Amino acid sequence: MIDPAIPRLYAYHRALRESQAAGKTTITSHGLAALLGHTITSTQIRKDLSTLGALGRRGQGYAINPLVEQLAWVLGLEHDWRVAIVGFGYLGHALATFITSRESRFKIAAIFDRAADVIGTAWQGIVVSDITEMERIVQDAGCNIGVIAVPAAAAQAGAQRLASAGVRAILNFAPTTLHLRAPVIVRNIDLAGEMSILTHWLTAVDAADEAQA
Repeated sequence: MIDPAIPRLYAYHRALRESQAAGKTTITSHGLAALLGHTITSTQIRKDLSTLGALGRRGQGYAINPLVEQLAWVLGLEHDWRVAIVGFGYLGHALATFITSRESRFKIAAIFDRAADVIGTAWQGIVVSDITEMERIVQDAGCNIGVIAVPAAAAQAGAQRLASAGVRAILNFAPTTLHLRAPVIVRNIDLAGEMSILTHWLTAVDAADEAQA
């Protein structure tokens, strides 16, 4: 089971690295909350950091450098992770660019597609391969993480190929549920579902405004 605190820890790590780049050496929980747009309370931040053994000083806050190193260790960001992307249409291409620009430890090592006009093209020196060659190429490239960016009908087969090649962590952007056995971990990113949260909120706000009119 994935610890629900992990996304918050990554948010802290990202904000602290920005503070490092700005030349800061210490930060309070209130200052960190402000950097995060107050989407996480200072109380929650102190609680999360205390579970790591990170203790801030009242009035001074936390020393940024050691905290960044500790968070990187907890999040596994001190290692290089090699990523295989399955599906290189608009979404796959955007994800490859985003992943490599967001975190230097994530390396796109293999790209796959089934479209004849995409296979054989290159992205930052990586040639897009036929999906039928996935097992061999993924193993040769030493990929640890797989990203599924194909239509729902092709997602399960692509994920199974990744798992057969030894990939144990998959980020799924296809609008379908993947069925894979442990120890493979799957994280589902449902973009349409996230949008529906926003439309629900907008609809509720509009309804409330109409009721008050």
